[in-house]
Amino acid sequence: MNDTEMEKWLAERFRAAPNPEPSERLQQVVDADRIRAGAPRRWTMPGRALGLSGRRPVLAGLVGLAATAILAAGLLTVVASRLTQTSLGPGGIEWQPSTQVSGFTFTFGPYLASAGGRLYLVGSIAGLGGSSSTEVWSSADGASWERVSKPGTFEKYGPGFFPQGFSGDGQGGLVVVGGVAGGPAWHSSDGRTWTPAQFETPALARMAAVAARPGAIVAIGDRRVPIPDSATVSGQTANQMYAWFSAEGNTWSPVVLPDSLGYVPRAITAWKGGFAAVADKEVAAAWASSVWTSADGRTWEKVPQELTFSPIAMVALGDRVVTVGARLDSKLGMVPASWSSTDGRKWTESTASARDRATMFDDVAVVGDTLVAFGSSHMMQTDVAGGPASTTPPMPPESVWISSDGATWRLLAEDSSLNFGFYLNTHVTGFGGRVVVATQGASAVKVLIGDLVP
Repeated sequence: MNDTEMEKWLAERFRAAPNPEPSERLQQVVDADRIRAGAPRRWTMPGRALGLSGRRPVLAGLVGLAATAILAAGLLTVVASRLTQTSLGPGGIEWQPSTQVSGFTFTFGPYLASAGGRLYLVGSIAGLGGSSSTEVWSSADGASWERVSKPGTFEKYGPGFFPQGFSGDGQGGLVVVGGVAGGPAWHSSDGRTWTPAQFETPALARMAAVAARPGAIVAIGDRRVPIPDSATVSGQTANQMYAWFSAEGNTWSPVVLPDSLGYVPRAITAWKGGFAAVADKEVAAAWASSVWTSADGRTWEKVPQELTFSPIAMVALGDRVVTVGARLDSKLGMVPASWSSTDGRKWTESTASARDRATMFDDVAVVGDTLVAFGSSHMMQTDVAGGPASTTPPMPPESVWISSDGATWRLLAEDSSLNFGFYLNTHVTGFGGRVVVATQGASAVKVLIGDLVP
């Protein structure tokens, strides 16, 4: 796909209304399902943290248009009159000194996955002329890293592939999904040699997240489609969600998720009931999301219950499936929140303590029999140019929570080693019973390894 085709693809995805506006599609494509590398953390809309960044020249123009609309409307301040605290209690995480993977900046990523007893990291780097390069790195222990993908692997069919989901394939291999050039899914048996998958896919569709279990890999994604209502304005479109199934990672087939028009895919996980996926409404101020479940990854059902929060990640812990993100509180503003279920149909909400205003869960992972979640404050002032205001105080360290059930969360003591600054694209995973965190800084990818302490 060349730059002209890519620009057409992006324009179609952003065209959700007759007049351009900072829609949830802007967050989904530019921010890429919580990607905020290369842009300061900020809170600018009622219900979403946009975290705008110019990932490519063509994106920068769209970002500028949306940013102008946002600033013209005025910035929203999330009011928090007080912040809740719970007893931190004993225990925590003992962190080793951080490792710098390499002196580069990912525009998408870093995402983490494990397969065959090794840890992998993937991301894309912006190049000259609007091109990008996707790289895969590997480690046996999380401390020493090497690039294992060959240069140009993901660009052999054209520039512009960007990863948005990364997972083991359930059989010792890996799968990375995303969008634009070369198709939205790539598969590898060893992390070194990557092959674009063969699949049926609607035009201009992309994959947003992927999960696997032995014999089944499922990705969720979306595309813009005309609204099927003659009463609407001609040419008006909405988001439509899809799920793709593959038995081995090389051949994929799609289905439309039922009653998913107007939703933005967020996360998917494999669990005891098969697969569960979560998405929120693309209306920025809705603060409402829904869950879809499937026993086999091919046939899907939408859960009747609506979740009143904005999701960002989803995991399975034992017999439970848990999704995390944030919700609005009448007194506290935005607070970290989770929903959990043991049957995939009835969901129970929980909220967590926070030290800072406008804090949300940013990612969660299973480490042994414990959930470990990372989160940050998305409150900061901005000037007219979209950068940090001169009076903005330093960002506080990341918040870390642990939970044994996804319903009750314990906020760990503040740790200055987790101060990642204004730039944030942080992901967490479990590896060999240890906590692994990868974060994108201003000029380098940093990895931290930690041990849970009782």
